Amino acid sequence: MEIQCPKCASRFNLPEDLARDGAKLRCSVCKTVFPCSVPDAKALEQPSDPAKKVRDKKKYGRKTALAALLLALCLAGGLLGYFWYGRQNPATPPMEDIAQKVAELTMRNVRQYYVDNEKIGKVMVIEGKVVNGSSRPKALIAVEAAIYDKDRNTLSVKKQMAGTQLSLFQLQVLSEKEMESFLNNKIEILSNNINVPRDEEVPFMALFYDPPSGVAEFGVRIVDAQDADASGK
Repeated sequence: MEIQCPKCASRFNLPEDLARDGAKLRCSVCKTVFPCSVPDAKALEQPSDPAKKVRDKKKYGRKTALAALLLALCLAGGLLGYFWYGRQNPATPPMEDIAQKVAELTMRNVRQYYVDNEKIGKVMVIEGKVVNGSSRPKALIAVEAAIYDKDRNTLSVKKQMAGTQLSLFQLQVLSEKEMESFLNNKIEILSNNINVPRDEEVPFMALFYDPPSGVAEFGVRIVDAQDADASGK
């Protein structure tokens, strides 16, 4: 607590535990003895400023309004994103719907073999044909090939649109990028896999590059197909 001598105006710091109202103090400068006067705590409080309260209230109101606006924008953006994503990425159809779509499709001439490629080494090839046994033309048929070890553990899985196959020469000389580009060529796929009539077939091929040495068996299944009149053509 700061004390001021009433005679010489000298100022001193008095410890709070010694500051008692009415206690006698002696100025170390002019030796004047004077009573200690402890100010009332309420007197130390800053006087109320109505204008400041109004300014603070307005400032708080602006912050609250800004926070509410930001929250509304976030919610609107989230809803817009949700509906946009839903339109662009429809939910995966239930397994029973997929099973119904491919129920009348079968495979034939399915085989697996290895090819030595001059750029990337050994390539494992799984190929065959999908036959449309449905009464309606089919389109965008897709297969999934998988390779397993001797304990039936999955080593790798490859999903592939039907409609393209590589020749033995291409399998031997093309790079991985070139082979994948050919197998996923949209023009070839749409030419052969957009309107497959009843009892007609479409080829498929899936490649596994540098496959692990523990491959003991493979499997292929049809995982998707559409009715030709529902595929956009």
